[in-house]
Amino acid sequence: MAGVKKIAMLFLCAALALTGCDALDKAAQNEYEAATKRWNAGEYQTAARMYLELVKEHPYSTRADDALYWVGVTQFLYLGETDKSLQTFRLLLKRYPRRDIAPQAQWYIAHHIYEQGYNDYDRAIEEYRKAAQYENREVREKSLYSLADCLFRVGKVEEARTVWLQQVEEFPVGQQVKLGYFRLGTAAFSRGELDEAKIFYRKTIDGNPDTELAVKAKFALAGCLESGDELAEALKLYKEIEPAYPNPEAIQIKIKALETRIFKKSY
Repeated sequence: MAGVKKIAMLFLCAALALTGCDALDKAAQNEYEAATKRWNAGEYQTAARMYLELVKEHPYSTRADDALYWVGVTQFLYLGETDKSLQTFRLLLKRYPRRDIAPQAQWYIAHHIYEQGYNDYDRAIEEYRKAAQYENREVREKSLYSLADCLFRVGKVEEARTVWLQQVEEFPVGQQVKLGYFRLGTAAFSRGELDEAKIFYRKTIDGNPDTELAVKAKFALAGCLESGDELAEALKLYKEIEPAYPNPEAIQIKIKALETRIFKKSY
């Protein structure tokens, strides 16, 4: 009988604990919504303070990591506090490494803080490598793309090519696959490998819904054809993109110069 009472008491304590947790989480949710309302109204300093208060008062709530994330975003984007933003994201990753927001926080450190904020491509490379380790496929894909981009910027062309190949192979229908193909074309062209560049530029163009990127790829492909002395095909491409090219004067000069070159070659 005593054992039954003991078990009943344990169940009662567990139920009370769960009720208490639900109440605390509800309070955290209300505070999160109140802070977000201020954020949406453009009251960024107030919103950041309210988010931080939530984290302090409810460190184990399901909203604590989200609150820290938006503090970091706010500090970087609206308060001009890049160093503090980095500290906030580091704190988020230390306290909540397994929460769903962690991969995005790591990508934010790499992309916004180190690459865009500090223009520190070497450090951005380190941070992108960390972000690419997460299982979150969206974060992994864009981290691989940006990792390769930073490698290319610091002159590590071959390593950049390897990472872009990994990206397009792992995410053949990903959101950034066409960008990956385009940059693979750029990497090949920079090494003088015109045939490989043409392959990747054509992959960029094929079925690409992004008209702007497709135009850039066609322009680059025309440049490859021109370099390879395939002048008629190059001219055809330049004329095809002429109506959509963002710099009409530049494309017209390109067309006239190529027409002159073809004309002289005909003699």
